[in-house]
Amino acid sequence: MKAEMLLNSAISALQPDYGKKMNSSFETDNHDRFGFFSYLNNALRKVDNLQKEAAESATQLVLGDQDYLHNTMIAYEKANLALQLTIEVRNKILESYQEIMRMQM
Repeated sequence: MKAEMLLNSAISALQPDYGKKMNSSFETDNHDRFGFFSYLNNALRKVDNLQKEAAESATQLVLGDQDYLHNTMIAYEKANLALQLTIEVRNKILESYQEIMRMQM
């Protein structure tokens, strides 16, 4: 029971509370956090757009609107590399989180 309470309090301490009023020294940290979140959001949108462009390029190639196969292959390779990078970043974030959770207090 006591271990559960400690775990719950540790988890609640890690969760951001956006509703409470912060003093001026923490406002820049809060702004940076949203900036990082928006940066990640934009990066994921770019990866999604690269995948959509690759699919569109393949459609144009099949319909005969595009003459060169290498343009489609380049588009697919860009999308593939962007997706692989995104997966590796996610894996590093998860590894970091798990390492923090393994730390003893």
